[in-house]
Amino acid sequence: MDDIDEKIIGLLEVDGRLAFGDIARTINLSRPAVAERTRRLIANGQLNIRGAVHPAVLGQSYLGYAALEITGPARPIAAAIAEHRDVPFVSVTTGPTPVVAEIRATSADTYLECVDWIRSVDGVRSATTLAYLSIVRDVVGPVGEVTTTVDRTDRTLLRHLQSDGRVSYVNLAAEVGLSPAGARRRVMALIDSNVLRIGAVVRHSGHGPHVAMGAAVRLNGPRDHVENELCGLASVIFVARTIGNADFLITIRGFSIAQLSHTTDEIRAIPGVQNVTAWAHLEIVKEAYSAQLID
Repeated sequence: MDDIDEKIIGLLEVDGRLAFGDIARTINLSRPAVAERTRRLIANGQLNIRGAVHPAVLGQSYLGYAALEITGPARPIAAAIAEHRDVPFVSVTTGPTPVVAEIRATSADTYLECVDWIRSVDGVRSATTLAYLSIVRDVVGPVGEVTTTVDRTDRTLLRHLQSDGRVSYVNLAAEVGLSPAGARRRVMALIDSNVLRIGAVVRHSGHGPHVAMGAAVRLNGPRDHVENELCGLASVIFVARTIGNADFLITIRGFSIAQLSHTTDEIRAIPGVQNVTAWAHLEIVKEAYSAQLID
């Protein structure tokens, strides 16, 4: 992956359906070259372009994070936890909690059942949880309040876009009995109302050029100022307001350890930040947010 690939990815993260011609004009490259590079990134598993649906639309009202103390090798434990349907994200990390997992559940009871199940997995000594109050920045999924209700046609469109964010409007129209223009209007309305976000998902497998780090941020000052500063940092790709032993849970992405270190120092320098506890993602075992839509 080179600088041109990074520019293409950056544009597709903002708009996963951006036309190859528009990308080509922006980065001063030919359309065939942009198309070839994008297809190569997807074929190599470095990039996935899909639609992400707001957790509220998926019925996922209870979100949180679990950091696990373990005995024995981390990878088999992470793989076992990845089997649970309410766990969309699992990573092997550095530090005293070598496995971390995100939980997205439809009720308080199912959330607690998932935590209990994680604690029962062989090799898990303890699970410290951090509940999300809300997600305020996410380069993968939509954030904010959902401002519309979705009907059966919308749900069909969302299912197809979850699988392939660049599926053509002609194909979408055929699935729902609309014209291509009508399908496009529906999709744009879903995006504008925070139901849907279509963007590029970069694979942080630990084997590619991207490196990623999670961090828990604790405050000793006002929350709003720090939140605005965190969301304004380009390397910070996820920010959740949390309740527990931290005020924010964030994800930082970079192209080198030095870049992650620089961003972490920037965060520590924000007025109101008391402490930043960080861990590197060595291997992301599962990253699958395409949950089943509830009819």
